[in-house]
Amino acid sequence: MNVTNQNDRLPVFVYGTLLAGFGNHRNYVKPYKHEATLATIQGQIYHLPAGYPGLLQGEQEVVGEIVTFAPDVYEQALAGLDELETYYGEGDQRNEYERIIVPATMEGTGQVVNVYVYRYLDQELVKQTGVHIPHGNWRRYMQELSE
Repeated sequence: MNVTNQNDRLPVFVYGTLLAGFGNHRNYVKPYKHEATLATIQGQIYHLPAGYPGLLQGEQEVVGEIVTFAPDVYEQALAGLDELETYYGEGDQRNEYERIIVPATMEGTGQVVNVYVYRYLDQELVKQTGVHIPHGNWRRYMQELSE
């Protein structure tokens, strides 16, 4: 029997099209048994011309959700997310995003947990082509765009 260390199965912090109500959530999150908790991480977020956000390192609060997949679907769900985010593995030249471990703060309880998050690799591209979202909430930004 192959025993996976629970630490290898970190929840994933989502902040863009993987949030409930957006297209990628339907295909990559909803089909798998999961729980979602509102939370924040530190970073900077930009809206990219392609219609999705890019996360960079930074000191701002970025708003999103911690998605905890059920153990029996975890590997499959994470593989789907890696594919969506063009992440082939640590240090791979083809990566558009890197999957890193950061602390996230849960809304309500203030509990801090380690999570995976996908951070955009090409910082210059993001800063040149993206629109900085000063309040760190991509969902709110998209709602304001459509008003």
